[in-house]
Amino acid sequence: MNKIINQTSVTYRRLPAAGLLILTLLLPAMLGGCLTAGKEFNNPFAGVEHDANNTPRLSCFLTISNYKGPAIRLEVAALEILADSRWLAITSGSFKIDSAAIGSSQLFLGAVGLEPGSYSRLRLMITKGEVLAANGKYEVIIAEPSYVELNLTPVLSLGPEDSRSLLITWDVQNSLKNNNTLVPQMTVILPLKQILRDLVFVSCPDIDTIFVIRADKNWVVDSFGLKGGPTFLAIDPNVSRQRLYVLAFRERILKVIDLSSYRIVDFYPVSLNDKPTFMSISPDGDSAFLLDENSGYISRIDLPTGQIGARVLLADQPKYATYLDKQNLLAVTLSLSQEVILLDPISLRKIGAISTGSSPQGLAVLDNQLYIAEYGNNTVSVVNMDSRGTERRLTVGLGPRRILAIGNQIYVSNYLEGSLSVLIPDQFGVIQDIYDFNLPLEMAFNQFYSRLYVADLATGGLSVIDTNSNTLLGHIDLGARPFDLDVIQ
Repeated sequence: MNKIINQTSVTYRRLPAAGLLILTLLLPAMLGGCLTAGKEFNNPFAGVEHDANNTPRLSCFLTISNYKGPAIRLEVAALEILADSRWLAITSGSFKIDSAAIGSSQLFLGAVGLEPGSYSRLRLMITKGEVLAANGKYEVIIAEPSYVELNLTPVLSLGPEDSRSLLITWDVQNSLKNNNTLVPQMTVILPLKQILRDLVFVSCPDIDTIFVIRADKNWVVDSFGLKGGPTFLAIDPNVSRQRLYVLAFRERILKVIDLSSYRIVDFYPVSLNDKPTFMSISPDGDSAFLLDENSGYISRIDLPTGQIGARVLLADQPKYATYLDKQNLLAVTLSLSQEVILLDPISLRKIGAISTGSSPQGLAVLDNQLYIAEYGNNTVSVVNMDSRGTERRLTVGLGPRRILAIGNQIYVSNYLEGSLSVLIPDQFGVIQDIYDFNLPLEMAFNQFYSRLYVADLATGGLSVIDTNSNTLLGHIDLGARPFDLDVIQ
C-alpha cells in the first residue's frame, strides 16, 4: 500500500515487484555516474554542450534544513521529472546524498535538456538509506527500493530558450521517526526573485545559462537562459538602471538584461567583421569596450544609444582592457608586441605605451601602480603610472592570467598552476599562495562578506575565498563550465 506523507509536498512509496526487478537490472549501469558533495562529480561537462535546437534546460540543487540533526545518507538511483504521464530522467546515473557532508552548503544533483512544456512533479528513486548510530557506524534503515515524489507548485513551464533551476530542501531532523524509520521529508520550490544585493552572476556559455548565487549562503538561487553563448558580463555601475550587460559571442551581440525580470530589454550588434573575445565596461556605465584578439580591433559601444562610437585597429592580439580612473585612460594588453598601450577612452586614440614581459594579459590598478600579469614569464610587473616605468617584477605561479585588487591585497589567478598568488603593495614577493584549484581564471569580490569568487574552468563551478584569512571556504558546483562573473554589492 502506498504511504502518503503529504499530498501537497511529498509522496513516499515502495516500488512494486516489477519495478524492483527493472531497477535491479539497471542498477549496475547506473552506479558508474555517482555524484557526491563538493567537487567530486564525474565528467562534469557531459551533456552540457550548446544545443542548436533551443532545448530548455533544467538544473537541480539540494540544501539541508536542520542540518545539525541526525547524519543520514541516501543512495538515489535516479532523479526524474513528470511531463504529463511520462517520467523523464534528470540524472544519468546513481548518486549519494550525505547530509553530514553537505551541511550548510548546497549539492548539485543534476541537469538535463527537456522539451518545452509543463512539468508537475519530481521523483527520487531511493535504493538505500542509512543513519549514523551512537556507535559511530551507519545503520541501514531503508534497504528496499522506494521513491519520494515532490509536487511542483506552481507547475514548472519551460519555454524553448529557458534555463531554469529547481531548489530542493531536505528536512533531515523530521525525516527520522521515533520508531527508527526513515521517511525523507523534502520540498521543492521554483526560485523567487532576489533582492538586488550581494548576488553573484555567473555566465556558462556551454549551456547558454546565467546562474544567480547568494553571497551570504553561497547557494545557487536562480538561473535564466541566454542564447548565443554568454561569455563576459558586467553589472551596470549605475545601480539605479538595474542592468546586466552580457556578450553573446556566438551571435556577436551585446545583450542588455533587466535584473528585475531577467529579460532582454535591448541588444547591440557588434561590427560585422569582429568576433569579440573580451569585454569591459567604463566606470560610469556609458561605454563598453570590445576586443577582438584575432582581428586586432578594439571597439567602443556607446551604451545609452547602442551605437559604435569608435573602432581602431591595434593588431598584436589584444587580450585585456581596464579603465584607469585617475588617469582617465584605457589600458590594453597586447600579447604579441609585449606591451600595454594607453588609449583615450572616447576616441581610442593611442596616448602612450608600457613595455612588458612575455604575453601580458590581466591588469589591475592600486595606489597609482599598474599590475600586469605576464603569462609567458610567470611574473607580475608593477608599473608606476606617473613615470610609466617598471618598478619591480614579482615571480608568481605558472601562467598568471588575471589580477584583482581588493583593499590592500592583490590576487593573481595562476591558470596553469591551479593557484592564487597574494601580493601586497611595496612588498617584493608573494606573501601567500592559495591552492586547490584546477584552471582558475576570472575573479569577482563581494565586499560585505569579504568573499572572493573564482571561476574554475575545469571543475564546473566557483571556488570561494575568505579574503580576511585567505582561506578556501569551499566550492559552488554548477554542473557546467563557468566563464565570467560579476557581483552586485
